[in-house]
Amino acid sequence: MDQKTDVVDLVSTLLDSGKYKEALSVPNKKQYAESFKDNCWDLISIVVSKVENDTITLKPSLYGACEELLSVIIEKATPEEALLEIIEQIEVAKNDAQFSIILNPLQKLLKKLSVKRGRSLEWCLNSISTYIEAIPIPDHHLEGKERLLMDSDSNARRIVHVYSLLPSFYQPFVEELSKNDCNNKTVYIIAAFLISLFGKPLIYMDLDPESGINSQLRQCCETILKDVCTLVKNILKFMPYLENSYKESQIANSKKKTSDNDDDVHPYEHREKINVTTLSGLFYLTFSGDFVVPDYAIPQVFSHEYMVHNILLSVNHFLQFAEYGPQIKGLTLCNNILNLYENKTSHTFLTLSIHYDLCKSLINLSIYSSYETVRKNSVKLIGIHINKFDYKGRIMLIKYIIDIANHSGMIGYAITQYKNSLDEAFKESYLPECFSGAQFLNMVKKICYLPYGVESDLVELADQIITALNFLRYLALKDAENKTGIRECFPIIETDYLDNLRTGLNMSKAHYEMKLKELEESKDICSKEDKVSINIGGKMLDKIPTKNKKEIIHSALNAFHLIEGLVGRLTECVHINKAHVYNE
Repeated sequence: MDQKTDVVDLVSTLLDSGKYKEALSVPNKKQYAESFKDNCWDLISIVVSKVENDTITLKPSLYGACEELLSVIIEKATPEEALLEIIEQIEVAKNDAQFSIILNPLQKLLKKLSVKRGRSLEWCLNSISTYIEAIPIPDHHLEGKERLLMDSDSNARRIVHVYSLLPSFYQPFVEELSKNDCNNKTVYIIAAFLISLFGKPLIYMDLDPESGINSQLRQCCETILKDVCTLVKNILKFMPYLENSYKESQIANSKKKTSDNDDDVHPYEHREKINVTTLSGLFYLTFSGDFVVPDYAIPQVFSHEYMVHNILLSVNHFLQFAEYGPQIKGLTLCNNILNLYENKTSHTFLTLSIHYDLCKSLINLSIYSSYETVRKNSVKLIGIHINKFDYKGRIMLIKYIIDIANHSGMIGYAITQYKNSLDEAFKESYLPECFSGAQFLNMVKKICYLPYGVESDLVELADQIITALNFLRYLALKDAENKTGIRECFPIIETDYLDNLRTGLNMSKAHYEMKLKELEESKDICSKEDKVSINIGGKMLDKIPTKNKKEIIHSALNAFHLIEGLVGRLTECVHINKAHVYNE
């Protein structure tokens, strides 16, 4: 048996048998000294393989022996060869304990390679990034205070633990670079690595200050963010990178071809590090208002409008995720960044598509998100977004919502926003042009719209119809002087809208009353129940108990009676408004 096999097997056997002192004495024994040095590569993998997640708790002496052996191996090994093996051990690490025990030897090796560190450092950091990104994200449908339960999730604990290991590993290099005040590629390499940490899995974690302002992960994020600021000085320099990566993400199957082996590619151009997700994480930490950011890192060199437009790209990206973590981060960032806008910001800024993309994303979340908190916050932000603009800008966004929402409640919300803006405009010395004439008529047509005329589903459209009728009644009473031109709209309102509504109401009431009569007259519920079906919002409800069917029918009939009453009151208000002309 050759000497190589002897020393490797010897160390392995001694560790397995609990003879830790003997194992530590092997490199100091003359007969093993040369072989130990020649076999450092294999010894690294053997020592690391002895460590499990519970080793430090159940066998602290073994863990300590492995740490000490790795330190000796690093001292005796050729740095370049040992580094390659350490990188491989990170890539094949079976648990976080192995990953953890590797970091200190890796740091020592990189310090030894100070002259040729750049490329080696990049390889090491890439391996660390790959390991971190492979940690499964917590998969729980929790929101609000329920998120505190994530502390018991094994993957969440893994993420917190691994992130907490990183600052002590990389900070010596940050300090070294900051002292030298250099602007070399190593700065970019470390900065790109740190920014990559703000992507997956961090964006899925709870960083809400209400859930624990002094949590270990929040503190770790603040440390990493501060170190990014130390290296790059100006966080805003990444806005052009955000714009580019966002555009790339919007193109299906878009892949920017970069290679870590290409020395000509700037570290900020590697999309696996600097991409729309990691930059969104960076700007969330910087602008959400929940983290401390050095003043020098956000120089006042850009207009608030430019900053808002760019950071809204991050917001919209977060809102595309299905998970609670990214969604709530997007909403938090959106709320804070919109505050940078002045009230009555010019509608000219709405030439940028991001505002409509944001509006669409918020609509989708407010209707379809699995989380109540997200739905409510999305609706609130739609209103905040709209009301940041001047009247013309508000109308542009409101029209967009009405055109794309395809949801009665959301269209009703948009109509309410229009009503509130018009009510505010009435208090001005003169009514803005966008609330009168052809522009006003166009809006009235959008509001008074029944997609299928008299055959429209009035149950499905109830919220929209009720809001529209209340708006028209308010306007008929409010605008006695016809500032908006409402009187010229009355023929359209009465003929194209109210007449169709009355006919539709009569048809719908007759249909539902007939169904209710069938249910009430049924003597044999079991046999009759299968024969009576109800169509609600285009869905057949035929497999529900009779009692529930009756409740549904009564609810629909109540909605019809409410709409009918509003139609009657609106008709009276229209007559009063018309009569005002004759009394003048």
